[in-house]
Amino acid sequence: MFKYTINDQYRDYFDAEILPSGQTIRIEFQEDWTKKIVYFNIFLVTKHKKKAPYPELEQTGKDGLKGLMWARSKILEFEKFIREDTGYDRSKIIMICRWDDNRRRNVYFYGLSKCGYKYGMIYGSKAILKQI
Repeated sequence: MFKYTINDQYRDYFDAEILPSGQTIRIEFQEDWTKKIVYFNIFLVTKHKKKAPYPELEQTGKDGLKGLMWARSKILEFEKFIREDTGYDRSKIIMICRWDDNRRRNVYFYGLSKCGYKYGMIYGSKAILKQI
């Protein structure tokens, strides 16, 4: 189940788990909205220690694709959760995935394209998007 924090007027939904290597993986869905559209920016971080500075900006994943497969299942779970268990059922919802480098872009798109995500432009920059 997703937990959330409230920042100003927006909610940030998140979930975390400890991977087999002992690292902590956390996925966060950061809410932003306009009058007609609700945006959720997907934010994924893998850290050595649970209490390490957040976000720890370095390449830290030791579990290979296990973390990314966990993240993809959480994204699909969140899409269902946000439509059924919250008050967003009448809003247009767009999921946004961005990347740090080309290698990550290719991996993220490979995993998410099978779930209906496509390249697009949002806020003047390229991203992987899906309207749910």
